[in-house]
Amino acid sequence: MIDRPARDNLAERLRHLASGTMTNYAFEDSGIKTMDEAIREIEFRLAWPRYDDLHEHTLTGGYAITRGSRLDFARTILFLKTDLPYEWKRQIGIRGFLNSIFRLFPPTRRARLIVDNGDLRVWPFLKYSDYKQALDHQPYLRGQEINV
Repeated sequence: MIDRPARDNLAERLRHLASGTMTNYAFEDSGIKTMDEAIREIEFRLAWPRYDDLHEHTLTGGYAITRGSRLDFARTILFLKTDLPYEWKRQIGIRGFLNSIFRLFPPTRRARLIVDNGDLRVWPFLKYSDYKQALDHQPYLRGQEINV
């Protein structure tokens, strides 16, 4: 089930979180309850591992995200602006936790560490072809490719 208002909400929240204009607490407090599996998985696998939930801060200074993480955020926002279903198998338990941790490694290391049912270079897209097609209809930065 694709929940357009929830996906748009998360896309904006991710933009603000990654740019350092929203705190981690504001990010968590501004979410929308939804049945769209993409929202839960993206929050858990992309956003949550990038901040410290024990105190309020922005992703600046010592908490600033890497260039690779910025690309992950940009690609995820692009995914959220499509109407594609989230097709990755849900990761639960220890495997889900490890996959979240491994997402912090550079893509070349991730490929060796995680075997999954899609192309990790373009997560949360499942297939590279879906990612390339979405690039033709970017809501932001039209005409620029998000390197994978």
